[in-house]
Amino acid sequence: MLIVIFSFISCTDDSFDRTIHNENAYIDTNNNIPENITPAPGNNGLLVVTNITENSAKIQWTLATDNSPAELLQYQIVVSRNLTLFSLEEILQSGLLEDDKWSSGPVNEQTILNLLYGKQYFVNVCVRDPDNNIAIYYPATFTTIGRIYLFSAGTYTGAMASSSNTARQEINELVHKALINNYPNLPQDNHVAFISIDSIDAIKNIPEHYGLPTNWPIYSPTDKKIANSLYELLLNDDIGNTLVGFDVITDGGGEGWWSGSTEYGSCAENTCNSWTDGSNEYKGRLGKKNKTNKEWISSKDDSCNNSLYLLGLCW
Repeated sequence: MLIVIFSFISCTDDSFDRTIHNENAYIDTNNNIPENITPAPGNNGLLVVTNITENSAKIQWTLATDNSPAELLQYQIVVSRNLTLFSLEEILQSGLLEDDKWSSGPVNEQTILNLLYGKQYFVNVCVRDPDNNIAIYYPATFTTIGRIYLFSAGTYTGAMASSSNTARQEINELVHKALINNYPNLPQDNHVAFISIDSIDAIKNIPEHYGLPTNWPIYSPTDKKIANSLYELLLNDDIGNTLVGFDVITDGGGEGWWSGSTEYGSCAENTCNSWTDGSNEYKGRLGKKNKTNKEWISSKDDSCNNSLYLLGLCW
């Protein structure tokens, strides 16, 4: 006598090998193995996702076993932005499984291309034997590498905040307003002023304080790539182009931007009294918009009554 066993698949179920077997196979109470059984995904159906980029990811798995020869098993990857792909029924109903997309033979890896940057994806692998029995692996999820954008938030004197205690908050709000009004096509979820406030809240500390991803590349508003990461941008002795050449800053509006930073992103000595003073009694460190060497971020101290660019990051 054959008993069909059904079960719900849980994200937290540690017994995936049993779950896959229950969903895809029949169990014989007399311990006789039926001739027509589904393949058994290797390594408990676990997938490995590596080499994640802005638009691709490599998926690897262990080959399945079956009562038919291994060379006759076929595999197909299914990818979705909104389906979890936890069951064969879900996959079949989604229409993601296509008859002409099965592999011609056993494969255990594939690179997915043409993905969108900074997006979450769900992925699974289906395996089919010559009798058209289909089994599924355990689904995985990954997020492609996103983009950080460096942009101009306009020009200001050194008086960008009313108090040193609220300087970061107020200057971030200037950046936020510019992002909303001038860059509607750039990411709106996260933003921060690209400026050093004090020894603790400096440009080099933005990732730890504000969650800036350390492995995302930095682009200009016109999609010119500036650096592979914030740390690469700060550590390079030459950034390869000027901020004007990258389309971050236009050629007008003074010689540079308020950075408040040393050449590697620490806080400089002069910051216009924590960016609260716009008089010529104080000075602030600027970076030059037409330099590619370390002067791009740390050039000289300028009078705080001058109007210079404020830069922002969004991601």
